Amino acid sequence: MNIAHLSPTDIQSQRGVLWVFRFEPGSPASLVDRGEMPDLAGETGFVWVHLDLVDERARGWIAAEPAIPAAAGDLLISHDQHQCLDHSADLVWGVTHDVGLNANSASHHVNPLRWVIGERFLVTGRREPLQSISQMAETLQKGERIDSPIALFERIIAFIIQDIAAAVLQLTDEIDTLEDQVLANRAGDSPQRIGAMRRSVVRLQRHVSGLHLLFRRFAEAEIGRAAPAPVKNAAMRLLQRVDTLRHDIQAAHERTRLLQEESATAAANASSHQLYILSIITALFLPATFITGMFGVNAKGVPWDDNTNGFVYVLLVCFACSLVTLLLLKRRGMVS
Repeated sequence: MNIAHLSPTDIQSQRGVLWVFRFEPGSPASLVDRGEMPDLAGETGFVWVHLDLVDERARGWIAAEPAIPAAAGDLLISHDQHQCLDHSADLVWGVTHDVGLNANSASHHVNPLRWVIGERFLVTGRREPLQSISQMAETLQKGERIDSPIALFERIIAFIIQDIAAAVLQLTDEIDTLEDQVLANRAGDSPQRIGAMRRSVVRLQRHVSGLHLLFRRFAEAEIGRAAPAPVKNAAMRLLQRVDTLRHDIQAAHERTRLLQEESATAAANASSHQLYILSIITALFLPATFITGMFGVNAKGVPWDDNTNGFVYVLLVCFACSLVTLLLLKRRGMVS
C-alpha cells in the first residue's frame, strides 16, 4: 500500500518515519505532509507516527524525542522478539506479534510490532511490513474516525485478532473436508495435509497464547494496577476477544489431533490387511516351494524322473498341498 511517496529529502524520511496521521476531534484522520514533523505533545487531538525501525535515523529520532521515555525508547529499538507490555504513570509501551505482509498477500510468519501509547500520540515501529498496520492505514484513508490513541491501538489489535480468526475458520473448513475423506476411507494425501494443518494450528495457538498471556497479566496482575484506566479497560476488552479466539483454536487443535490419530489408525488397518493377504499367499505357496525344492535335488530316485507326465504330476501335488493348506487355515479361522 502506497500511503505516501518517500523522498530522502523530506523531514519525515530524514527521521525514518513511514507516515504520520493526525486526528482532530470530530474529524476523520488526515495524513500529515511529509515536510512537517508534528509535536507528540500537541494541545488538540493526537497523532499516529509509524516508523521504519531498520532505518538508523528512526533510532536517532526516538532517542531525541522528549515525549518517549528511555525505557520505552529502548524497547522500540531493541531486537527482542518476545511479546511484552509495560507502563509508567501516563504512558504504555510494549511488543505484540503481527502477521507479516509480502508484496502480494499475508505471509505465514509473524513479526514484532513495537509501540508506545501516550495521551496525545501513538508511536509504532516495525522492521518488516505488517498486515494489521496496513489494514489500519487503509481504514483511516477511507474515513474511519478514532477518538483516542488507545482506541487506535485497540483497533490495530482487533485487526490482528480478525486475521487469526479468518485463518482458524479456513482451517476448520479444511478439517471438515479431511474428516469426511478419512471416515470414508479415501485417505489419499490426507496424512500429509493433516500434518501441515496441525503445524498451522500450533503456530496460531502459540501466537494467540502470547497475546492472551500479555493482556491477562496486564489486566489482572499487579503490573497493570497503576496503569491509566482507559488502558486497563481496553486490555480487558481485548482479553475477552482473545480468550474466545483461544478456545476456538484449542478446539481446532484437538480436532486435528483426533483426525491425525484416526488417519494413523486407518493407515495401520490398511497395512495390517495388506500384510494379512501377503501372509495367506505366502502360506499357500510354501508347500509348492518345498515340493519343487525336493524334486529339484540332483540325486537318483526322484519320483517320476523317467515318466513323461512327471511334470504334470508334480503340479497336481503342489496344487493339492496348497488346497490342503487353505483348508487347514480356514478350519483354524485364519481365512474368512
